[in-house]
Amino acid sequence: MNDTAEHQHLLKIEYDNIKQNIILKNEVYSIGRHSSNSIVIHHPTISRYHCSILPVKYKDKNQQELFWIIDGDLKGNRSANGLFVNGIKSLSHELKSGDKITIGGDQVEVTYLIYNEKNSEEFYISNDNISSTLTQDDSTDTIVETFISKGATTLTGKEDKKNFFIEEILYILHNQNTDLYCPIISLDLDNKITYTNSLFKDKFTNFREVYKGNPFIKNLIVDLEESEKGFCIREVKYKEHNYTQYAYFIKDKTEIKSYIFSFSERDSIENALRESEEKYRAVVRQISEGIILIDPITKQIIEANNAYCTLIGYTNQEILSLKLSDLVATDSEISDSIIRKVLRDRLNVTQESIHRHKEGTLIHVEVNISTIYYSAKEFICYAVRDITERKLAEEMLRYQACHDLLTELGNRNLFNEQLHKTIARAQRYKYQFAIMFIDLDRFKNVNDTLGHDVGDKLLQEVAHRMRDCLRNSDLIARWGGDEFTILLSEIKHPHDVAVVANRIFQSLKQPFLIMEYQLRAYLSIGIAIYPQDGDNLETLLKNADTALYEIKNKGGNNYQYYNPSMNRQQKELLRMEGYLYEALKQNQFELYYQPQINVKTSQVVGMEALIRWQHPILGKVSPIQFIPIAEETGLINALGEWVLFTACSQNKTWQKMGLNPIKIAVNLSPRQFQQQNLVSIFKQIIEQTKLDPKYIELEITESSIIDHPDLTKDILDRFIELGISISMDDFGSGYSSLGYLKKFPFQKIKIDQSFVRELKNEPQDLAIISAVITLGKGFDLQVVAEGIETKEQLQLLKELQCEIMQGYFFSHPLSVDDATEFLKSVSQEGFII
Repeated sequence: MNDTAEHQHLLKIEYDNIKQNIILKNEVYSIGRHSSNSIVIHHPTISRYHCSILPVKYKDKNQQELFWIIDGDLKGNRSANGLFVNGIKSLSHELKSGDKITIGGDQVEVTYLIYNEKNSEEFYISNDNISSTLTQDDSTDTIVETFISKGATTLTGKEDKKNFFIEEILYILHNQNTDLYCPIISLDLDNKITYTNSLFKDKFTNFREVYKGNPFIKNLIVDLEESEKGFCIREVKYKEHNYTQYAYFIKDKTEIKSYIFSFSERDSIENALRESEEKYRAVVRQISEGIILIDPITKQIIEANNAYCTLIGYTNQEILSLKLSDLVATDSEISDSIIRKVLRDRLNVTQESIHRHKEGTLIHVEVNISTIYYSAKEFICYAVRDITERKLAEEMLRYQACHDLLTELGNRNLFNEQLHKTIARAQRYKYQFAIMFIDLDRFKNVNDTLGHDVGDKLLQEVAHRMRDCLRNSDLIARWGGDEFTILLSEIKHPHDVAVVANRIFQSLKQPFLIMEYQLRAYLSIGIAIYPQDGDNLETLLKNADTALYEIKNKGGNNYQYYNPSMNRQQKELLRMEGYLYEALKQNQFELYYQPQINVKTSQVVGMEALIRWQHPILGKVSPIQFIPIAEETGLINALGEWVLFTACSQNKTWQKMGLNPIKIAVNLSPRQFQQQNLVSIFKQIIEQTKLDPKYIELEITESSIIDHPDLTKDILDRFIELGISISMDDFGSGYSSLGYLKKFPFQKIKIDQSFVRELKNEPQDLAIISAVITLGKGFDLQVVAEGIETKEQLQLLKELQCEIMQGYFFSHPLSVDDATEFLKSVSQEGFII
């Protein structure tokens, strides 16, 4: 296989209505039903860890990169229903393009293909490049490839002493390039020569002269009789030369025939080999990479260097008593198959494996498997490199890719992956599950006031408490920032989610002690149920987020189930947001003015500027509808600047008309306090409109103070320095802390109209209003009662010594023209009550 960069190894998996295409990379894949597998197949006939795919690299002339598939996992555990390749049950198999693999009976079919990216066509590997799968005969029958066909001899199979003579002859033929002829001598049982061939006579010319005590005859009969094999092979030294004598009985054991072989050249070769082996041992001992030599037949360890012994925990002597299966933790069938392949095709294979330490621990290694000639025999050589650190680094990278390092929870990637799998299982087995989208209420305040270190620790503590409220089968992940997601893997009824939510809220009631601070955490939770709220990942997450948005709008610290009407509301909000942008560009807004009356003097003492929106399609849009959207989107900043500029300009115009000077009151949104250059913008507007700041009054609500007390005080102090008056609006509707009146520079408080609206001639109602008025006067503040609609309310408030009032009883909010006429009439005649 040349130009491997253009080839992709593809695994096609089909079962039920599910199809998966997986491009194999140079790594080990586990396949099974359990979620920890590299490739998860959700089918009841599949074992938890059904099979494994191993990358194998053959370092031959084609530099082939292939894959093996094995039944079970790398620890030797087999699957329940087996592995079938092209209809044949297999424990291991070298994959070839087009192989059909069935697992879990015939319910799951897998196809292995090699794909050419360049021409987008599938191709099959030629049999010239890759040998077929080993048969059972390879493991049992002796393989002898002849000298004639191969030009070299390879001997494998069962060790058989009867073949030793053949081995010796083949060795001589291979190394000396000689024909099969040698000296031959025959003797009877009285040690008399009955036959010698010409080669014997030429080789041993004076043989008869030294007949008695000749080493070729001496003790030959005894050696043969003691042999149980019917032949004997012995080394003979004759006139300073070494010979090998092969002898056996002939003619019904009445004679002995001997073949005499000269191994003088072999002796020199053996001496050279011995010296070479000593050098080999010296080098191998010093190599940092582990080396072991293995007998290809018995799988016995023949040799191991210090590096491998140190890695595996055995001494050099102990390891020689072991077999390969004692060291390799994977299925021995896998190792045996690869060794047979390496021997047969003269391959150099590199693959990952797991070896077993003497103490039982497992070690991840990379093994290069090849053949080597050692002591005139062929052995399997394992070059072993410890890749534990690399595996740990890879595992850490995989962990970091799917986990949040701060909270040690899963992250968005892991949650989405598990959600995909849960959807697939739920579709097949027809059950419900739920996802919960969680947001910490007002968490930004913790970061802004106490710092990110405190905020991070609070996130960790909250995450741990929520995790403790879940089952082992559930998943919690940090979605990002102060948002979390929970996957409740299987529920029987939607109410089950509320049980979990309440359990979480209960766990957060106990405050968190972080550094020197005692903090409390409050959550908002949006809930979506499969399949009623969506049957895919995107829809479920979107709807859970919509439910979360809904509950946060209601004040938070609670949970909310999704319902379809929320989406309609969201679409309406999005549409309204777009209209708001256009309204600012096209000047669709206008100001109305509602007078504030001093009932004691019957004079107008101020006007409150109220924004109105006349949309060309929607018509009149109430501020209740668009102000929250403007605050959320940040448009309130531009809108607030326009209101202040327009109101100041109009007040200046009234003054130029000769009308009595009055204050113009403008509402300030809590969101505007987050605008860094708020004071400088207002100062610029005052300069542009040339209105004296003493005629400007800013109304703020208690929520502005609660969210950012220190920032708010700093801004209000700077407004006071400019000469602007500050009024607390809707006093009594919130916390109404008396500390606010003392700490902040208010000149006026406005009694919330809810108190005025319910005001009757009842002792309790009167006591509340009386207390607020007395409180205001005690702090030297003006008190304004708003929402006056009836004469009875007017009279009661006058009796309580409230002098400044505002409401429909005096006037509805007026357009610019109507407000101008109103001011003209009041300046001439006063307000008639």
